[in-house]
Amino acid sequence: MKCRNNGRYTTTRNVYKSVKKYDHSQFDEFCTRVYLEGFKDGAESVSGVDIEEVTARIATVKGIGTVKMAKIREAMENLFNAHRGKEEIPE
Repeated sequence: MKCRNNGRYTTTRNVYKSVKKYDHSQFDEFCTRVYLEGFKDGAESVSGVDIEEVTARIATVKGIGTVKMAKIREAMENLFNAHRGKEEIPE
């Protein structure tokens, strides 16, 4: 299933013929594999966000003092910590 053509996965004739014969559960497994491969490729293509870099950039904005910067940093850390577990690929 990992045949690539112009950066996209292509379905070979053999894969197509075998998928046509799948029952419901086999097709679910096939779709899950395709989804997980796409999810993995997408996760690898996105660089992570560095909170330090973001806060340093925000701190350069006129009118953002140390108190407001601390509140912004706390809000970002809460957001990233809340979504941290959702980014992992399900096993």
